[in-house]
Amino acid sequence: MSVNIDDIIPPYSMIINFLEGYLNKKIKVKNTVATFLKKIEEEDEIYRSVLHLNENAIDTAKKLDQYVIDHNKLKGRLHGIPFFVKANMKTNDMLPTSCGSLVLEDFFADSDASVIEWLVKEGAVLLGKTNMSEFSNYLSNNSNSGYSSLGGQTISVFGKDFQVGGSSSGSAVAVAASFCSFSIGSETDGSIVYPAAHNGVYAFKFNSKKISKKGIIGISNFFDSIGFFTKELIDLKYLVGLNCDLNISAVDSIRNVFIEESSFYPHFQPLLIKLKNFLLSQKIGFSMGEFIEEIDPFFDYMDIICQTEFKENMKNNLPFSNEEFMEECKQKLVPNFHSDINEIERSFSSGFLNSGEYDYAINGLNELRLQKRKLMKDDQHDLILAITLGPTEISSIANLLDLTHLVIPVKYEGVIPIGFSIMGLPDNESLTFDFAKRFGDYLK
Repeated sequence: MSVNIDDIIPPYSMIINFLEGYLNKKIKVKNTVATFLKKIEEEDEIYRSVLHLNENAIDTAKKLDQYVIDHNKLKGRLHGIPFFVKANMKTNDMLPTSCGSLVLEDFFADSDASVIEWLVKEGAVLLGKTNMSEFSNYLSNNSNSGYSSLGGQTISVFGKDFQVGGSSSGSAVAVAASFCSFSIGSETDGSIVYPAAHNGVYAFKFNSKKISKKGIIGISNFFDSIGFFTKELIDLKYLVGLNCDLNISAVDSIRNVFIEESSFYPHFQPLLIKLKNFLLSQKIGFSMGEFIEEIDPFFDYMDIICQTEFKENMKNNLPFSNEEFMEECKQKLVPNFHSDINEIERSFSSGFLNSGEYDYAINGLNELRLQKRKLMKDDQHDLILAITLGPTEISSIANLLDLTHLVIPVKYEGVIPIGFSIMGLPDNESLTFDFAKRFGDYLK
């Protein structure tokens, strides 16, 4: 039986529908994968979201279909579910781990990133790798989000006149365009949540320690996190629930929330009124303020850590020395694709590790995290709420404090949704998702 992706519409779960169809032998993984690949071939020229396609995806799908015939059960909790990964994630196959760059177009890893290894063991089918801001936008101050020398400019699902967000641009657009059931991105500061908000999809960024980052060529081991993109909250909850206990009805246990007032610009005031009315209806207390003012002094620490760790990440992950890498970037990227590589040069010339400033910055941020998390618990602020595309520092609240960050699309004054952020303490994912579901229902 063939599959029409466009027939799977909200509020149905694409993932659960596929799993039930495979188990009941009503649909085949081979047909699902073929349908997605055909849709990509016909439509992605508009978006440039996909960078590398997996030529073995159909063969993998056939093996999964045979597995059901032989064993009368699914291989795992993601049996036959097609997904994409960001191009900075290693795979031990014929897909380059290019980070979107001509410099790495022929770089093939000898092992899978831990997260990909886990998903494949659960039966998920890797369709390929997505376009991204080249080297996670840690290349030049003049780079555009979603642009890479290898893939060109990723275009928002809403059109070229709209921002696409980055650096996990292609992962967000591939989901928004229904090219896969889910995708994976990575984030140092905003690289998951901003593309989600700009393209009207759901996204969840774990805290930095929840899922192994082994095999991901990112910017900073201290800050980098992994996250999922989906078209529906129910699918996102299913994926996150594979790692977290979300079987708790939690909204009744939410005591208070903190509203980041700076994100509610004047034209968002009607939405703020709706949010307050919802909180009152649920008997949830709230306070308002500007958290970003409190974290502002710590951005220098973030910069020191990122400069230091980017240099180390490149040295440990790439097939050549840092000096050779920088020379390759100069020769292949400047000036045809980028005006400069000043972020790379700044990182490689930094000496914060030897000066002790790196250790000082790490200790300072660890102290900040302990202090602010304790304050959230003492003040019974279970969640921090904000408009995702408010001040650019919104994502930094979650990343500096190492919180989880869920973005939901909210329709507001027109057809294009805005992103609404729900940030919470690690291991409080059930509260985050329960709040998202009930607030989303309230706004319908």
